[in-house]
Amino acid sequence: MPIIIHAPTTSRSHTLSAHSAGRRFARPRILTVRRLTPLECERLQGFPDGWTDIQWRGREHAPDGSRYKALGNSMAVPVMRWIGEGIQLVEDNKELFEKDAQ
Repeated sequence: MPIIIHAPTTSRSHTLSAHSAGRRFARPRILTVRRLTPLECERLQGFPDGWTDIQWRGREHAPDGSRYKALGNSMAVPVMRWIGEGIQLVEDNKELFEKDAQ
């Protein structure tokens, strides 16, 4: 038996209905992307777990909004390391670059 899928046209339902052999299944009609957690953001930027989870205004843990702000204003540790190593490489080999310029 074929699966018949229809979307309601007059109501504001956020699901599709699928029927197969008398069974009904609900399928999401609108997909959303979930927000990353502060822990996931810390890991993506190369910080240790809980790096931004500090005491805040007398509370044991900072609210997520403050943690997101701190992470948004930071720079990814691996990227900064890579840039620094590139600068150090140029500084350590300055004489090679000076010979090429002349």
